[in-house]
Amino acid sequence: MNRLRWPQKLAIGTGAVLVLWGVAGFFATGFSSFAGESDTWVAGLRVNPLQNTIHVLAGAALLLSYPRLRALSGTGLLVAASFLVLFGFGTARYDDQVVNFLNVNSGSNALHLLSGFAALAVAQGAVWCRQCDRAAALKAS
Repeated sequence: MNRLRWPQKLAIGTGAVLVLWGVAGFFATGFSSFAGESDTWVAGLRVNPLQNTIHVLAGAALLLSYPRLRALSGTGLLVAASFLVLFGFGTARYDDQVVNFLNVNSGSNALHLLSGFAALAVAQGAVWCRQCDRAAALKAS
């Protein structure tokens, strides 16, 4: 078995946190008011079923793609873009005219921003590792 590289370890950690957070959110919210505002909190962060679904799917995608660096680079980029867009939606919700369909607060926004940058680091790190592997293969032959 190959040794895991740092992007793979980061993908496992980030993916596990996202899946666990989403599952904990489902225990708190159930499936009612899927994309609505509510006063449902998990460890200081507001949640709703839509946000829980996004967390579980993104975390599962990272966990499923970690074994292959090529798959991890694409998945990490997709998850990063998704979470940075979620952060943008979350900051827009502070405008009184925008509906808070993600039911976010400042803590949720911080989670989305950190997860987005972690996934971006996973994607970039996977690309770097693939380039190093190709350079090592060329040097060895």
